[in-house]
Amino acid sequence: MLKTMRSNLKSLSWTLWLVILAFIGFIFVQWGSGQLETEGLDRDVAAVGRAKISGEEFQKNLVRSLEMYDKQFNRNLNRQAIQQMGIAEQVLQGMVSGHIIGAEARKFGLGVSENELQDAIRSYPAFQRDGAFIGSEEYERLLAYNHITVRDFEDGLQKDLLADKLKELVTATEVIDADTLREQYHKENEKAELETIALRRDDAREVAGVDEAECRQFHKDHPDLFQSAEKRAGEALVLKFADFKKEVKVKDEELFAYYKDNKSMFRIPGKTRVSRIWCDYDEATREEVLKRMEETAGVLTADSFAAKARELSGDEKAKEGGDWGYWGWQKFSPQEKTLIDRLQAGEVSSPVDAGKGFAILLVSEKVDEQQENYDAVKNRIRATLESEKQKQAAAASINQVYDGIRKAGNLKEGAGKLAAKVIDTGLLTQGQPIKAVDEMGYIAQKLFALNENEISSPLEFPEGLAVVRLTRIVRPQNEPFEAVREKVEQEALGAKKQQLQMARARELAVELNRLADEGQIDKRLEKEGLKKESATYQRGNQLAGFPEKPGLDNTIFALEPGFFSAPLDLKIAAVIVRVKSKKTVSDADFNREREGFQRRKLDEAKNRRFSSFLMDRRNDYKIRFNPEIFEKIKEYAISHYR
Repeated sequence: MLKTMRSNLKSLSWTLWLVILAFIGFIFVQWGSGQLETEGLDRDVAAVGRAKISGEEFQKNLVRSLEMYDKQFNRNLNRQAIQQMGIAEQVLQGMVSGHIIGAEARKFGLGVSENELQDAIRSYPAFQRDGAFIGSEEYERLLAYNHITVRDFEDGLQKDLLADKLKELVTATEVIDADTLREQYHKENEKAELETIALRRDDAREVAGVDEAECRQFHKDHPDLFQSAEKRAGEALVLKFADFKKEVKVKDEELFAYYKDNKSMFRIPGKTRVSRIWCDYDEATREEVLKRMEETAGVLTADSFAAKARELSGDEKAKEGGDWGYWGWQKFSPQEKTLIDRLQAGEVSSPVDAGKGFAILLVSEKVDEQQENYDAVKNRIRATLESEKQKQAAAASINQVYDGIRKAGNLKEGAGKLAAKVIDTGLLTQGQPIKAVDEMGYIAQKLFALNENEISSPLEFPEGLAVVRLTRIVRPQNEPFEAVREKVEQEALGAKKQQLQMARARELAVELNRLADEGQIDKRLEKEGLKKESATYQRGNQLAGFPEKPGLDNTIFALEPGFFSAPLDLKIAAVIVRVKSKKTVSDADFNREREGFQRRKLDEAKNRRFSSFLMDRRNDYKIRFNPEIFEKIKEYAISHYR
C-alpha cells in the first residue's frame, strides 16, 4: 500500500526488494515447514500461523500494486508484463513476510510508539514542502488522490518502522573490513569504454577434422570437460491428489455457499471502447486550437467521428478513425480517463485539455461489469472444491504419518498403512522427471537439497504430495572415452577452431595497429566479414556475451587506450580489444567518498543478512496457501489489462 507513495527507494522501501529476494518462488516451492494443507482457508488466500490473509485484503493490495506499476509503465502495463514480473506473487510474498516480521519483532519486545509514527509521517519525503510538513489536511488529500486511506497508510508505515527496528537488532554486528570495502569501491567506480572485434570459433574456415588419436589425447588432457552429472537416489512417500477422488463428496449446498461467499470472483469485467481526435497545441496556438476543436465537437456524431478523426487527428490512431479499442486508451491522461468514465455509449465529449493537446472523445461501446449466475459457474466451483478437498485429504494422510517417519528414520517403517505408497526413485539428475509420478521433477529437485539420509518436510508438487529421503549420492566422475566419444570429438574440434582463430586474430591485431585511420580499419574489417562492437566493461564483470575469464580485470585496465590488443582467448571466440577511454579511481578518491560508500554497502550487507534471517525463521511458522483463491483473485485483478 505504501508503494504507490514511495519516491525514494533508499529510505523505507528496502523492504519491498528484500521481500522479493527472500521469498521469490517461496509460495510454489516450499511453504513453511511443509504444512501445505488448505484447511480453514475456504475464503482466505494464505495463513501464517494463526494470522490469515483474506482474499479481500490480498485483492486490495494487488489492485494497488498493479495501479502503481501501471503508472510506472505510463499506463501501458499489460498481462504479459504482469505475469513475467510475478507482481501477484510479490504482493502475497510481501504480506506473508510482513506477518513473519511482526511475529519476530514481538518476540524481541519491539514496538512503534505513536510519537515515532507521527515523527515518521512528518519527515516522510512525499509530505515535505520547502523542508517542512505539508500539514494534516494536505497530507490526507494527497493520500486520497492516490486512493489510500489514512489508516492503511499509517498501518503500513508502522509495519515498515517495526521491520527497520528488527533489521537493526538482527544485523547490529554486521561489519565490512577495510580491504573488502576498498575492493568494492574499485569494482563499482572503475570502468572502460571498449571496442571489440570478435572472431568467433564456429566461424573458423578451413579446419580439418580431428582423428581418433587427437580425440583420445584431448580426452586425456581435459578430464574436467568429461565428467558425469551428479546423481542422487532416494525413497519417496507419494500421495497423488487423484487417489483421493472417491473419498471426496461435494454437496450442492456447499457449491452455493461458495458462490455466495465469493461472488466477486465470478464477475465478468466491464469494457469500454474509445475513439479520440487529438490536436497538439503550444502557448501561441492554444486558443486557436481550442476554438477549432470546440467547433468540431459541436457538429460531431458517433457516425461521423471516424471520418473526422482521419481528417484532423494528430495521434497514432488517426488512420484507424481514432479507434483506441477496449484497452489502448488506458494510457490516456487522467483528465481524459475521468471524462471517459462519465460518458455514455455513443456520446461525444466536448474538448478536454490533456496537457500539450486537446482531445475529443467518443465512447463507442460501454459494457458494464456483469455477475455470472450460479448455474453458469456451478461446474467450475465443483471442480475447485473437489480439488481443495482432495488436497486436504492428502495433506491429512501425510501429516498423520509424518512424525512416525521422522522417528523411524526411514519412510517404509514410519509410513504405517501408507508403506505401499513408498517408491524407490532410482538414480536421478537434478530436476529429472519421474515418469507417471512427478513429471515436473520436483522430487528430484528436492533430493539435491537434502543431506544423505535426511528426510524432507512434506513437498507439494503438481500431482500430489511427497515426503522424500535421500539414500545415495553418486558424485561426478571422469567418464571413459568410449562413453563420451561424440562429445570429445566436438570439444576437440572446437578447440582446434579456436586455435586457428587466435592465430588469425594475432595477425589482424598487428595489421590494424599499422593502419592510419578509421576508414582503412573499417574497410579491412569489412573484407574479413568483421566489425567493431562497442562495450562497457566494469571491474568484476564479464566481457559482454562471452564466458568469464580469470584475470580479465587486470588485462583490460592495463591496456593502453587507442591500440588494438593481442587477442583474448574467451573460449568461444578470439577477441581483439581497443580501449577508447577508461575511468580509474585512486586511494585518495576512496578516502574522500569512504563514509557515504561504507554506509551504503553496510546497509546492503545488512539487508542480505536480514533476508537470510527471515528465510531461516520461516520454517518456524505453519504457512498455508490456497492456490485456487490466489489464482481467481489474480485473474480477476489482471483481467483489466490486455
